[in-house]
Amino acid sequence: MSGPKSITSTASFQARLVHAEAWRTAITGACFGLVLATWLLRRALGGVDAASDAIFYPTVALLGLGVGYQALAFVLARRHVARGSRLPVSQFIAGIAIDAMVPFGLLLILHFRSPLGDTVSLTSPAIMLYPIVIMLSVLRLRVRLSILVGLLASVGHAILVLDTYRRGHLDVHALPRAMTYGALLAMSGAAAGVLAHFVRAYIREAIQEAENAERSARSLASVEHELGIARDIQMGLLPVEPPPLPGFDIAGMARPAAHAGGDYYDWQMIADGRCVVAVADVTGHGIGPALVMAVCRAYARATVPMVASAEEFLERINGLVSKDLSTGRFITMAVAIVSSDGHVDLLSAGHGPTFLYRAGTRSVERFGGAGLPLGIMEEERYTPTERLRMDPGDVLVMLTDGFMERSSVEGKMYGLERLTQTVAASSGRSARETIEAIDAEVTAFGAGAAQGDDMTIVVLKRV
Repeated sequence: MSGPKSITSTASFQARLVHAEAWRTAITGACFGLVLATWLLRRALGGVDAASDAIFYPTVALLGLGVGYQALAFVLARRHVARGSRLPVSQFIAGIAIDAMVPFGLLLILHFRSPLGDTVSLTSPAIMLYPIVIMLSVLRLRVRLSILVGLLASVGHAILVLDTYRRGHLDVHALPRAMTYGALLAMSGAAAGVLAHFVRAYIREAIQEAENAERSARSLASVEHELGIARDIQMGLLPVEPPPLPGFDIAGMARPAAHAGGDYYDWQMIADGRCVVAVADVTGHGIGPALVMAVCRAYARATVPMVASAEEFLERINGLVSKDLSTGRFITMAVAIVSSDGHVDLLSAGHGPTFLYRAGTRSVERFGGAGLPLGIMEEERYTPTERLRMDPGDVLVMLTDGFMERSSVEGKMYGLERLTQTVAASSGRSARETIEAIDAEVTAFGAGAAQGDDMTIVVLKRV
């Protein structure tokens, strides 16, 4: 059974290696090209070494080979970048060979053919290509390779020093000084190896973080998708059409603070022609309260046909949800049983306030939340019922506390008094338009601040 995939073998890491190789070949080729240009300039100016055909043409050929190969390697690396593929091993090996061969070859030519003697090779500008090649080996992100390049450069330089000494052109006292440069090349390779190690580690960590972020983003997108589905399902549970209750214009709206919420509203006709209208608020908002809301709605739907009064309705639901809810979770609910002649029985289980706009007096009556919320005490009895009569033009507004508690950017809440004034100012319209006007006022007040709680409202207007 294969183990987990290494980060360094992933496509992301290999892609960065190919990018780095493209840069390495470009810079190395530019350095070789610069040396070639200065060599041609020395020939034009009559330099002693450059004037010798035995030195000039082999040097031009070697530098030309180096520049040409680096240009070709750059083009191939860019193609691999575009295709998202790895560098072939053959190109990798060839690159190492060319990088090592060009500086050492230039020094060998000078060492054996310079009219100025073999000591020239120990101080030639071409020797400076070694540190550049060692430094650029870091871009291959292979620690051992950088160390190897440094050692090869050191050994190559030491061979030239020892051969010069063997020929008697280097004094024994100057030998340690000449060997110092080779030792520094070896140290440069070690330093490049350390740098390659850290760069490789940083890239590996960056890729790991990027992959973790990508996985988290995918997981989050999946959760967002599932939450979107949950929201669609929840919104699908809310009534779409107003109930067929003569003499009333009824509309509702729910807007969760999160993807799904703990508020809901519903209406249902019963056999005697009355309509049961309910607005409820489960503590909190999100998936948990949304699930509780769905259960509560199911209980309410099943209970309506079996009850004759608002008291019996709330007590039956309370008995059911008390067995389901965990400690600390409860539901507030206001229920109105509405007759087509304008009679309304209004009862609350800890839910309030409810507003009644009287068109005749242009005043607003408020009803608080009597009784305990559902799910706290199984044997709770809900009384008293407010028995109201609505005349034409009167408007009953049932809503959750998300409207009153909507905050501005300064942290001020919309509040009960503002809401009372808004209900009065909006009540001359249709039920739907009244909801839109109240919602617009509250939303404008909270502009720039996040919606902190679910907002649900039902408006019943006697026509």
